[in-house]
Amino acid sequence: MRSFNWLTLIAVIALSGAYPALGASSATLQVGAHVLPFVSFNAVQHVSTYQVKGEDIKRGYIDLPASMTVSVRTNLREGVPVFFENTAGASVLIRESGRTDFNGHSFTLNTDDYRPNTPISKRYDFRVILSGDAKDGTYPLMISMAPSI
Repeated sequence: MRSFNWLTLIAVIALSGAYPALGASSATLQVGAHVLPFVSFNAVQHVSTYQVKGEDIKRGYIDLPASMTVSVRTNLREGVPVFFENTAGASVLIRESGRTDFNGHSFTLNTDDYRPNTPISKRYDFRVILSGDAKDGTYPLMISMAPSI
């Protein structure tokens, strides 16, 4: 069966050379492509514990500046949605270092000023919300973070 198909193809090519009218037709080929979204994501946590003192308990929270660095490569122009949680228990808010607004359990890593597939690296601050029964001491911070595309 396979040799028959090859023989048929060779015969058609030979005939188109012998009869120029057979090979003189034109065709239009339309090609389309769909680019799937991708994200290469790496988060490095720089702070793994935090110390709670009396003034932190009075304030109700403790800020941990530059606690994590997130590196991303993506083709998403609208930003990369990211979810995170502190698996050690305490409620944690996050913000990009240098900004004033903390976010809850998710945020969007802004990619507006970057070309697609260009490496992006940003630092993030954490704010640990202390419970009403918090005590002085050292506590673990174990952040899990993942992009959601």
